[in-house]
Amino acid sequence: MVWVKSKVTIPRTVPNAIERKKLFTILANNRMKKLTIIQAPAGYGKTTLLCQWLRHIDESVAWFTIDRNDNEPRRFIKYLIHTLSVSTLNDLEQKLSNLLDEKPSFETVVDTLLNELDTYKEKIHIVFDNYQVIQHPQIHQIFIRLIEYIPANVRIYITTRTNLELPLVNWRVKGWMLEVGIGQLCFDLEELQYFYFNSFSNDEQVGALKPLLKITEGWVAGIQLIKISTGNVNNLNSKEILLKAGPYIHEFFMQEILSSLPSSTQDFLIRTSILNHLEPYVCVTITNKVDSLATLVDLNQKGLFIECIQIHPPVYRYHTLFRYALQDELKRQYSSEMINSIYCEAATNLCDRGDYVAAIELALNGELYELAHEWIQKYLVEIFAEGHTLSFGQWIQILRNVQYSVDINMLVLYITTLFSMHEIEKAYEIIEELLFKQDASKWMDGFKFIAVSKIFEIINAYVTYMKDGDLEKAKVGLQTQVNVRKEKSSLYHISLKYNQFEPRILRTIAGSKGKFLPIEKIDALIHVLCESEIKDRNITGVTYGLLAEVLFEVNDLARASKELETALQYGLRFQDPGLFIPMYLLKARICLTRKQFEEAHLLLIKAMKETDKPYWIGVLHIMKAQAYLLEGNISYAQQEFFRVTDFINYRIVSKNPFYLLVQGRILYAKNQIEEALQIAIRLKEGAIQEKQVVTFIEAGLLEATCHFELEKEESALTVLHDTLEQGALYGYCRTFLEEKYALPLLHKYWRIRRHNKRHKFNSVPSAYVNKLLQKNYLVDEFLDSFTSREKDVLQLLAEGASNYEIAQQLQLTEGTIRVYLTEIYGKIGVKSRMKAILWAKQWLGY
Repeated sequence: MVWVKSKVTIPRTVPNAIERKKLFTILANNRMKKLTIIQAPAGYGKTTLLCQWLRHIDESVAWFTIDRNDNEPRRFIKYLIHTLSVSTLNDLEQKLSNLLDEKPSFETVVDTLLNELDTYKEKIHIVFDNYQVIQHPQIHQIFIRLIEYIPANVRIYITTRTNLELPLVNWRVKGWMLEVGIGQLCFDLEELQYFYFNSFSNDEQVGALKPLLKITEGWVAGIQLIKISTGNVNNLNSKEILLKAGPYIHEFFMQEILSSLPSSTQDFLIRTSILNHLEPYVCVTITNKVDSLATLVDLNQKGLFIECIQIHPPVYRYHTLFRYALQDELKRQYSSEMINSIYCEAATNLCDRGDYVAAIELALNGELYELAHEWIQKYLVEIFAEGHTLSFGQWIQILRNVQYSVDINMLVLYITTLFSMHEIEKAYEIIEELLFKQDASKWMDGFKFIAVSKIFEIINAYVTYMKDGDLEKAKVGLQTQVNVRKEKSSLYHISLKYNQFEPRILRTIAGSKGKFLPIEKIDALIHVLCESEIKDRNITGVTYGLLAEVLFEVNDLARASKELETALQYGLRFQDPGLFIPMYLLKARICLTRKQFEEAHLLLIKAMKETDKPYWIGVLHIMKAQAYLLEGNISYAQQEFFRVTDFINYRIVSKNPFYLLVQGRILYAKNQIEEALQIAIRLKEGAIQEKQVVTFIEAGLLEATCHFELEKEESALTVLHDTLEQGALYGYCRTFLEEKYALPLLHKYWRIRRHNKRHKFNSVPSAYVNKLLQKNYLVDEFLDSFTSREKDVLQLLAEGASNYEIAQQLQLTEGTIRVYLTEIYGKIGVKSRMKAILWAKQWLGY
């Protein structure tokens, strides 16, 4: 035989490969196990992990890289002996050569080898790399005997892509074996960050890398290929990443996986790649393989980037990147007609079995627009009843993008979806389109569209009222009675959703983006709604929710609590998280206003149990972060804040005003004022662009506070004045009261107003500022948060007493006084003694 040296030496690893320290810990904690099996498909870093680990521990290693030629018992045993002779037992090959020439039983050879290993008193690590190529039963028997009787000083490692024909169950029960699989080998977010940036420090980098982690699923080779092809992924979405990295990933899968498979298996993989979920009955339809389940099981056992996600009934899925690569191959190998046929067969099968959502999406992916349109029309009621509103909006947009003529019923419902998503321009575009059609064909006058024509009128009337408050004009649309039996139109069973992502109804179209009407006008609207045919519809619940938020904003907490309960019941009845989540948030805010922190957290946890929508769960975690911040617990606030991107994609959440606002407040609390200021400015710019009054005020207060903390007093007062102008215009109150760090600045603003009546700040009504500064709004609320002893310390501090003098007067130690001062600084939001003295003098009048 010719010995290949590289087969019996530890392979070289990629330069600067990340050390898998978490996996090292697992291996270290299991060093007493006889056998370690590392099983995963190609490219998960199995070999690299062992190379790093064995170099890390610095003990004797016998490395055997197996190839297809080694699938012969005599050659296998000779190479094993040669490996041990080269690395550890120098004279082993010479001792056993005569024995091998006599051609004894393999059991005799293995037993002799075991005795020789036992004479070596040092630790030996034997690696069998790529064991999946071994198919010969006799080699398996050799290996089984080796494991059964291996001396205590020897550890054996196997890397494999496939399941092994070894008695693993027995070894598992005996505790002989450590198993490392895909779950442990996948890169986690921390490792991914280090791979890209060589650091773990930047939270923004972590968020930007989450989409990459999602599409690669932590697959190491995929991450490497994407980095090679794209470089920096910070500003790329999933589609852009796949577009750039696609050729590299496709080539890897074709060479490493597909090319070695039988043509029938290749065809199965390529055809079924159109499916998100691999259900055997659908696979049978598009592959004509009646044994599809057996094929899926076999693929899973061979480690071909497939996993079982449900056992009964069995459902599988391909790794995301593997599926995309197979879809590329589908386009290369099959004609357009054949591909359309495959999509049509699969989609029809799904629809016939009741999975209309998967059927519609598959039809759209396969460009079967007529079929998709037919199914959307057929299942319109179910789509809205089962909460697929966002999907519906995306489907209609796809059809419109390809110039497909969409049914009027669907267009009207699409308008409501666009309103709920703040796509106002698109919504008005379709309204104009439908009004033009009304002039041309009088579609609203016919029986066919009678249901949606009334929905159309109601939406127009509602939005118009929110704009100008003309109730008589709005009554025409809101109180129109429909002269047709409701059961004759399935559209009457649709519960429309008016908010898809806003944590406050005030920020939606129903809330006129914060330009809310006076309370009496909202009361009048509710009165009209409750006397109309739509009193039990969701739009009435949304209006109650809006009223509750406005009442809270003007500081009528008692009535706000009452009205929000009504809105909450509507939201829960219609299973509309866009209504009941904002109400839970409002309820929590009322608790926080009353310093009922535990109750607020319990409410938010309860709300999480009411929905399975990841987005809304993420919003609730943002609120929990804010609650902890108001408690003064910055560490817990930051922990909750980091959890948000487990539920909401970073690219989406990083543009969410609520997320950014809490992020800015956390940074301010951590004394990272410049960073908080940049977020506030960016947030306010977005609010101006979107004409969002609520966010403009919240961002303005944060910006003004940051300027004030950075001792840019003039800028702080100017920004505060602009913010007060907007607040005064609509009667905002509670938002100003909740921003405790802004209170010293607000007091300074009032002092300037009082001493200079002709000042430029006079455009804000003095009555409004005075209302914000009344003791029952601010001073008492703040003083309630101080203990009597803290009030004594604060008063003496304002009078100019030193720590020693304060300690003497209060008969306390100076150390205790320092503790009290730290608490006081935190409560009034200052970082120094001088600022605390100024705050006390200006705010409390000492």
